[in-house]
Amino acid sequence: MTDDDQSQGAVDDQTQNPGKTASTSKKKTAVVAIHGMGEQRPMETLRGLVEALWVCDSSITGPRDRKVYSKPDTIAGSFELRRITTRNVKLENGASKRADFFEFYWAHLMIGNTIKGVTSWLCALLIRAPATVPSRLMVPWAAGIFLFFVTIFFLSLAALKTVSVDVLAAFGLPEISKTWYIAASIFSFVFGLFSTWWLAPVAGDAARYLSPLPDNVAARQRIREAGVDLLRKLHESKKYDRIIVIGHSLGSVIGYDVLNYAWGRINADDLHASHAADPNIMASLSRLENAAGKLLHADDGNIGEARSEYRAAQRDYCHRLAASSDGAPLWTVSDFVTLGCPLSKADVLVARDDADFELRKQQRELPTNPPWLEKNDSVRRRFRFSYQTEASIRTPHHAAVFAPVVWTNIYFGSFLLAFGDIISGAVSPLLGRGVLDVRLSIGAPVFRHLDYWKDPRKQPSKPWLRALRRAVNLKGLDDAALWSDQAQAPEIQASDLPDP
Repeated sequence: MTDDDQSQGAVDDQTQNPGKTASTSKKKTAVVAIHGMGEQRPMETLRGLVEALWVCDSSITGPRDRKVYSKPDTIAGSFELRRITTRNVKLENGASKRADFFEFYWAHLMIGNTIKGVTSWLCALLIRAPATVPSRLMVPWAAGIFLFFVTIFFLSLAALKTVSVDVLAAFGLPEISKTWYIAASIFSFVFGLFSTWWLAPVAGDAARYLSPLPDNVAARQRIREAGVDLLRKLHESKKYDRIIVIGHSLGSVIGYDVLNYAWGRINADDLHASHAADPNIMASLSRLENAAGKLLHADDGNIGEARSEYRAAQRDYCHRLAASSDGAPLWTVSDFVTLGCPLSKADVLVARDDADFELRKQQRELPTNPPWLEKNDSVRRRFRFSYQTEASIRTPHHAAVFAPVVWTNIYFGSFLLAFGDIISGAVSPLLGRGVLDVRLSIGAPVFRHLDYWKDPRKQPSKPWLRALRRAVNLKGLDDAALWSDQAQAPEIQASDLPDP
């Protein structure tokens, strides 16, 4: 049995519906999951997401089509990975369609984490002038400084245990009581376990990926190349007219980079030719640019309405790009969904300070949503993130990946650092009003960073699942249908979303 249309799903459909003929030409939707930091097992994140987004979501599958099939993955290129495929169900516009779920697994490309690397990264984050710390991060920064120096104190105290009293006296140091030595020894033991089990294998991934030091460059390059290559292969397969990328934790930062570099590798001549050949694409681009300008200049009370208009224009532009070529489509990534995203701290994680962060956005190194404008004339209402700005045929610049890609960011609030999800946060204040932030309440006083697809079988469905399913948007609905009366709110409150 070869490919998708010959899959077990199609066979089962025909078995239960003898008069039904399997389709051999329909395009499918691809969902790519990018796991977070730590010693992740292949397929663990993907299976959890498939359970939440398909198997347990009857609004997608109906009463009987929730079964999925694990098939060989010939695209990702790893025997550890599988493609999880579904039956035909009524997805976009009520038309029968199937979805393939893939995992972009990168943990094996990030090996060799060290305590030294994590320590260097933490020092770079913490040891800085208070004036360079954003006000919203002042409390976490102060807590980090406190813990940093407490750790140094106790580790130093444990080291002094081996020093004789005479040597201490020679340096003018008093004799240290046994109680302090016992406390330091216990702390040293616990810290050793913590370093071995979490600091190096988990935080080490973030330290290496977010630090462009010589020792880390090769690993960063391998991960990004692998992600770009996966998207290229999905496009070249010609099987998909829509790709949805979901990133969790550090995987959301990797997804952000991969999308940026994948967009930058589109052949400029091909992109220009597609816009020149189809006036509808150019008209769609112009509407999108006007919507971007309107969003950027909207008053605070009108941001939600302008954002909805902009996201609708993004979807239209992406749809036209996906259908613009008889061969492999130029671009079909329609949605980017981030869960527990560290880019809410992008101004300190991917830049030295706020000034450096703003400069890198202006220089198109860090893509924003809407894309950074080449022309921003609010008086004449002329807005361009495309070249040439006055030409009749234009193409978006190399950092305009969020022209066709809708970005939805889901995050838990945080309290006292340990409760909720301190790693996540709102992204739109840093990377653009086009990002739709969806806030989840903490609920129980627990750490929530791993809860974005938790308890998929509970009824009624949990707020994070209602938010996740709407954000992934397998049915391709508009914002009004997805978010109901909150569609034009500045930020979505997931606890107020109805259970479909």
